[in-house]
Formats: sequence, C-alpha cells, structure tokens
Amino acid sequence: MEKNNIVYDSYYLVSLFNNEKKDITQLQIQKLMYFFEAYYMNVKNTNEPLYECNFNAWMFGPVAIPLYKEYKNFGEFNIILDESKRKIGKEIAKGKRMMLDEIYRTFGKLEPSKLVEITHLSDSPWYDVWMKNGKRVVYGSGSYIDKNKTKEWFKKHFINEK
Repeated sequence: MEKNNIVYDSYYLVSLFNNEKKDITQLQIQKLMYFFEAYYMNVKNTNEPLYECNFNAWMFGPVAIPLYKEYKNFGEFNIILDESKRKIGKEIAKGKRMMLDEIYRTFGKLEPSKLVEITHLSDSPWYDVWMKNGKRVVYGSGSYIDKNKTKEWFKKHFINEK
C-alpha cells in the first residue's frame, strides 16, 4: 500500500461517518482532508506536505483532484464505502488514524455549510488564491493553495498552544 495516499486515508475518515450512520458528502471530505493535512503538518512540526497532490481553490473551498475523482459520482449525496475500501482505510498507519479520529471529533459534527464558511475566512489561504483568481475557478498551478500557509492558518485558528 502507498505510504501517503489521500484517497486511502480518506477511506478511513469516511468509514468513521459510515460506522455511526452519519452522512458524509464529497464537499465535507474535501474540507476535512484539507484540515487533516494541515493538522498533520502541525503535529509532526514539518513543512513537508503529507500528500503530493495539491488543494485547488474552487468555489466551495479547497479541492484535491484525487478526492474529486474518487467521490464525484456521489454528487451531493452520502458517501458509502464498500468493504474493500473500508479495509484499505483500516490499514493506514496508526498515527494517521489517531489524527483522523481527532479531525472527526473536532469537525465531523459540523454541517457542510459551516466547513465551507471556515475555509472561506478572509485570512484563509483559500481566500487569497480565490481573490487572486478573480473569484473564479482556475485550473493548474494558478489555483494551488500553499500548504505551508495552510499549516500556519490552521495553527492560528485551531491549535491551542500551551
């Protein structure tokens, strides 16, 4: 199994929702995995991104193309994983599972609109790219959200330092 595959990691997170019979949409999984990578980079105290793929500044917030391709057929409806994908999710590293559990506990109860609202904050890295692009979807590197800026933004808003 690939070490840091955003789709495989998302299977674990989607399974948490499925296990509790809670809905999870592709819009939500995009935002939650965006938060997860920033959280991971903070916990590991690294500037090295977890995933090779970029998050793009699209209208409803950050979008990772591999996640979009995996879940687009669900549209706005609940994602239900088959057993083979749930199994792949269970096989990711324990440390990542623990951090994904934390993302689920912290953000999993929020409505999709609230997740969009958070990513659209005027100081967010998504907002910077969205405004630079004239509030429209741009494809390619012009739409990429800087991961280190995301890490710092996430830290500022969600990580309590003692």
